Amino acid sequence: ASVVVDDDRPSGRSLVLDDLRHSYVDLEDPTFLDFRYFRIFADVVDPMTNGGADGELDVLSIGGAGMAFPGYVAATRPGSTNLVLEIDGELVEIAENELGFGPSDEFRVIVGDARLSLFDLEASSFDLVIGDAFGGRAVPWHLTTTEVFEQVASLMRPDGVYVMNIIDGNERNYARAQLATLREHFEHVALVSPPESVPRFAAANQVLVASNAPLPTITVDPADGVLEDTATTLDFIGDATVLRDDFAPVDQLSKN
Repeated sequence: ASVVVDDDRPSGRSLVLDDLRHSYVDLEDPTFLDFRYFRIFADVVDPMTNGGADGELDVLSIGGAGMAFPGYVAATRPGSTNLVLEIDGELVEIAENELGFGPSDEFRVIVGDARLSLFDLEASSFDLVIGDAFGGRAVPWHLTTTEVFEQVASLMRPDGVYVMNIIDGNERNYARAQLATLREHFEHVALVSPPESVPRFAAANQVLVASNAPLPTITVDPADGVLEDTATTLDFIGDATVLRDDFAPVDQLSKN
């Protein structure tokens, strides 16, 4: 892991794990979102009207890395709570020492495997759940299955929203399977595909959105992605296989 200073933005810091940038934080402006998928997350979260009377949200993040998006929520939704599940304690230390993260009663981290940590959380206690956990370029398979989403859904309030970042390419068979799995537990689903500037078969970030309430009104900059509505998303899912604890070949699906 390394932290790299942005030559074009002196207050900007990239968190690099192996050869891949996993997060970007502006130490002076936590609302600056360098990553395209972070901006799409914001497009989903900004219009949300659930939570407290003043717009506060209770947020659970599965995967923390540089704490960039939880930091955005804290800055744009004062009074919100952020709970981050992060498997790597060293990354939490890096976030504290080099990326401006300051733990507090409203912004907490549980270090450990998120799949196990989920079972220690109170039911119906979150307005927003963010899935942004990666091992290299793939979501760990045990965070992709119908069994884990059953648990996630139980932690969400009736109008709660789940937002997930994945990387897929080629025929996007993993994206289709992941959406089919979300559909097992959420009535409404939507997909934000890569923008038209991304080559058709290139591996790229894609954002999945799910809720049991009608989704917020989402507006995405065409330079960041293409929003597919529920009907189009369901057509995209087609006959994709639901991922299960005994069958979740995420790496293989993303290569086909």
